[in-house]
Amino acid sequence: MNPEKIKNIFNNASLKMFLKFTGYLLAYWKKQAIVVILGGAAVILGLASPYISKLVIDKALLNKDVRILLILALAGGGVFVLSGLIEALRGYLENQIKTRINFDLNKKMFRHLEKLDLDYFQGHSTGEHIYKTSYDIDRVTDFITAGPTQFISTFPKLVLILIIVLRLNWQMAVFSICLAPILYLPSYYLTRKMREIWRELLGQSENIFKRLHETFYHMHLVKAFGQEGRERRDYLRRRIAVIRSGMRRVRFEAVNNLTGSAANKVAIGLISFYGGYQVIRGSMTLGSLTAIMMYIGQLVGLQYSLAQFFQNISFGLISCQRIDELFSRQSRIVEKKDAPDALFNKGAIVFKDVRFGYGPEKPVFTGLNFEIESGAHIALTGASGCGKTTILNLILRLYEAQSGGIFIDGNNIRDVSFRSLRSQIGIALQEPFLWNDTIANNISYGAHEAGEKEILRASELCGVDKFAKHLPDKYQSIVGENACRLSEGQKQKIAIARAIIRQPRILIFDEATSSIDAQSEEEIISNIKKAGRGFTLITVSHRLSSVATADLVYFLNGPDAVIIGKCHELLLENREFSDLFSDQVKL
Repeated sequence: MNPEKIKNIFNNASLKMFLKFTGYLLAYWKKQAIVVILGGAAVILGLASPYISKLVIDKALLNKDVRILLILALAGGGVFVLSGLIEALRGYLENQIKTRINFDLNKKMFRHLEKLDLDYFQGHSTGEHIYKTSYDIDRVTDFITAGPTQFISTFPKLVLILIIVLRLNWQMAVFSICLAPILYLPSYYLTRKMREIWRELLGQSENIFKRLHETFYHMHLVKAFGQEGRERRDYLRRRIAVIRSGMRRVRFEAVNNLTGSAANKVAIGLISFYGGYQVIRGSMTLGSLTAIMMYIGQLVGLQYSLAQFFQNISFGLISCQRIDELFSRQSRIVEKKDAPDALFNKGAIVFKDVRFGYGPEKPVFTGLNFEIESGAHIALTGASGCGKTTILNLILRLYEAQSGGIFIDGNNIRDVSFRSLRSQIGIALQEPFLWNDTIANNISYGAHEAGEKEILRASELCGVDKFAKHLPDKYQSIVGENACRLSEGQKQKIAIARAIIRQPRILIFDEATSSIDAQSEEEIISNIKKAGRGFTLITVSHRLSSVATADLVYFLNGPDAVIIGKCHELLLENREFSDLFSDQVKL
């Protein structure tokens, strides 16, 4: 084999990657050792059958010895039964190991994805992650578990067969070795060619998966705009591209099978002719020829095993590289080691010289300073894109300030644990993000310890009870995917109940009442304030009625300009603020 090709295998396929992922077997090394031992036993038993056939011909049939024939027949039957039992046990253990490694990889994948920052998910589609956690992990699992077993059952068997044939007839062994390149080089060459096709197929299949996920998720939009035909054509174009790549792979496989079959027939024909010539000359017995031909048949079978081995390595490493790229991605927001839990008693918030941007050329804040007193109800408003939602994400540490500090009750949020920070903040968004589950489970999502009494109390405060009690299954009603069985206002009321049931120290409404009428909104805010226990309420809104109910308004009027005042005063004194609500002010 060309040394350069060998070098390319280990460079391109990455021996380091191979060792990294096969390391997952270490947790199950005892069972894997049993699998390896069973594989070795299966190889030895497989090599015994041709030799028994030799003895049957040379010792029993030619000598017409029934007793020896019976003994050899029983021996052959025993080998057959024992081989079957060994293969069954090995297969069971392999599947057990595979199932556990698959679980380990899925657990690590999910845990790693959860640790990544929000910015990562905003730049990658959901379908991409689902594809990796299903197809790629399955491919990696097959690669990890099948690789060592295939190696044990292929390469040692190849060596042992050559040794046995050498012992039976060294001329036949040398002749077979000379013909080996005819058997193995075509498969090796074509497998390398198929690697890029396989990589292309994986990418195209993932893109289809991502697009299908988006299409089904936005089916309401597709139908509302009458774009069914467009989506169908787009899907078919992508599917045709996959089919074309698949047909390229099929063509390579067909050529591989054709060349492999032709090489096998040529090699076996030449070996048979040479073996027959040896028998006619008396240099070899008929039994030896029969055994050698059976061993050669096993060698031919090993050709396909070797091709499968190299193919599994090539294709498995592609998925390993894809998974490793994800595992190598680190969150830019890291919890401080041994970060303590902090108890917020007041809910006072301070931004001190906070700088943040989505990139070097996209600064949002270049030195933001403001304070929110504990127990205050403030409205955070400003023009679209001024950074209102960014401030909320900074408070939750979903985004990380590039410099400066954010303090809650004097605690720098960088120094406290994620769990304690976010468990004391309740947030309701304009898009409610409800699960396809019951109303009760959606409300208690952030407070699993909440009982029926707490759920009913939160529902009454937010007006959920007014519609939930009229549903056939009441609070056990399934809301449907994306809460399609509810109105937008009903969804937002459930989202608000989900936020307040946690009894947070800081409560955030990010356009959370945009689909709720002004009277109902005022009633909800009033109910929450009366039932609250000294929490800080931050309302982000473009609706004047929502802003007017706040104690103070924080008006973002530039990257670092925060104008603070009462709503009626700002309407009179600040032109930019009054222009923002000009279409809502009654003249």
